[in-house]
Amino acid sequence: MNTAEQPTVSTGSDAPDEQSPEPVVVMVLGPAPDRATGKVSVALGVVNLVAGGFLIVMFVSLAQGGSTAPWGPINDALAAAGNILLTLVLPRISRNAARSRLARGFVRTTAVASLVSAVSGLLLVVRVLPFEPSTAISMVAIVLQCAWMLWLSRTWARDPRVPAAIWRFGLTTGLALLAGMVLVGASLLLPFGSTAANLLLIPGVACGGVAWLVWPLWYILLGRHLRRTDAAR
Repeated sequence: MNTAEQPTVSTGSDAPDEQSPEPVVVMVLGPAPDRATGKVSVALGVVNLVAGGFLIVMFVSLAQGGSTAPWGPINDALAAAGNILLTLVLPRISRNAARSRLARGFVRTTAVASLVSAVSGLLLVVRVLPFEPSTAISMVAIVLQCAWMLWLSRTWARDPRVPAAIWRFGLTTGLALLAGMVLVGASLLLPFGSTAANLLLIPGVACGGVAWLVWPLWYILLGRHLRRTDAAR
């Protein structure tokens, strides 16, 4: 029997008592302790952090009149590697939370989108796929990954075994990313460069950009938790 997917029943006391409390059922929704998955999750976070660093360097280079090379291609290659690692981690850490057919389908869809984004990023690096379609594929994957993190964090919040720091970080980061994307998207509906557009674009880029840059820390926190709980068993 897979006990990780079974509800835990706590009666509060083993002594007979006429006023004994009703049994409390706690559903196991968080990820099962797994050292290997924890290591991959930490690696995913580190790779994405480094990728974000190269993206910042690329924008600095552009601001100074330079080009995207070599920083852009390095970022694309690292982002592809991160998506491959995410494809490995995502189904494992979502297994207990995905209890309905719809949830399981959503997890599979996000994993497939992440893998497709990884392939498109590599094709962009070797100049087989143009920038525009590759970016569109990446944006779809990011939106799905953001929605997945929000759903997973909300679900984990109902499991006391999952540290609050993990699911709160996931909720905060996911909501900030979502808010940033909404603001940036709304600014595109207005004349470019107008005051109204900038009032939406600037805070949207700032909010979403910061959230995107710190997002990898969530995977590192999660990976450390999985390794620590596995070692404690």
